Amino acid sequence: MNRMASLVIVSKGKDPYQTTTTALQKFPFADFNGKRVLLKPNAGRLASPGEGVTTHPLVVSAIIDYLRTLGVKKIAIGEGFIFGVDGQKAFEMTGFKDLSQKKGVDLLNLDQFAPIEKFILHGALLKKVKVSSALNDFDCIISIPVMKTHMHTQVSLSIKNMKGVLWRKEKAKLHQLRFSERISPGPGRKALDYAIAEMATLLKPDFSVIDGTVGMEGLGPAYGKPKKTDCIIVSNNALSGDAVAAWLMGFTPSKILHLKLCSEKGLGEIQLERLSIYPEDYQTWRNPFEPPPTTFSLPFPDIRVYDEGACSGCLSTLLVFLQENYLRLDDYRLKDRKIHIGIGKHLTSCPNGTILIGNCSAGLKKRGILVKGCPPVSSQILEVLSKKRTLNS
Repeated sequence: MNRMASLVIVSKGKDPYQTTTTALQKFPFADFNGKRVLLKPNAGRLASPGEGVTTHPLVVSAIIDYLRTLGVKKIAIGEGFIFGVDGQKAFEMTGFKDLSQKKGVDLLNLDQFAPIEKFILHGALLKKVKVSSALNDFDCIISIPVMKTHMHTQVSLSIKNMKGVLWRKEKAKLHQLRFSERISPGPGRKALDYAIAEMATLLKPDFSVIDGTVGMEGLGPAYGKPKKTDCIIVSNNALSGDAVAAWLMGFTPSKILHLKLCSEKGLGEIQLERLSIYPEDYQTWRNPFEPPPTTFSLPFPDIRVYDEGACSGCLSTLLVFLQENYLRLDDYRLKDRKIHIGIGKHLTSCPNGTILIGNCSAGLKKRGILVKGCPPVSSQILEVLSKKRTLNS
């Protein structure tokens, strides 16, 4: 559907609805008449509008109203959810249930549709993925992410947002992949970045509208700090839009691995000087975000973490738990006087008495204290440990 050269429009303003409308009105949209459009916001978590976790519904409201002026045939809002999140509650809390009712558009839990299997040509890590069959009912997908940092991929924007159309636990699969011996990408390169780039060859959205009204910095994508930037970025090439957003966040697009890999696969341009970006003085709106932690480091020298293939959900939960409850963990020290914690799909060994976080570590439950969840929340970890201590006393 989208054949025009890559164009990126940046709009700045205090009101999410008006700022989005201004950006859309400056964009030369075409070929939407009679189309069926799926809007894919970032709404897979339990969070309220304006927290920097999920897309603001006023941004999506503006998109719906503008698309209707272009003569679209059908509009729906669709999202798949983090494992363990109640989709109905998430739609209510994020404001999208109310929005869908006010605007008269369908609200789709993509995980409730049957899966369809799609094969990835020349995939090194991903050979195929399961996606929601709801995608078959649409001609065009608009990715509407929040401008966020991510502890594994540096940023989470339009390309990564498409992980939400993967079917159910297929979303977690991307976090659990490992390089084979024939793939040796070099130190510091994560399999997740390669998996996202391979997924993008199959699931690249037609357009992107990036919600930077309130983003998230630091420990994204869920436990960082809200970052108000009051900007909206619209592009007919999701990768190029992500590159501009990343630059405005203070990052170098070519140093964000999944963006670089997508560009190498021919999915779009990330060199800003080769893009048409408006307004021409958009550089004055650069507002550097606090970067995510580049390594999983803890300010607690007596905590030993065994991390083998953990996703951002469990790692974020663990960090939050330790920040809140570190002083309550003395009873769980082993003979070396350290607290041992195991996490991740590929965890193969740990000392007896290790605290095991998340369902992925269940294979070693006989060696330690298992806290179930995908991911568990901080209070669940404390509850399990407290029960264990009571039983042992």
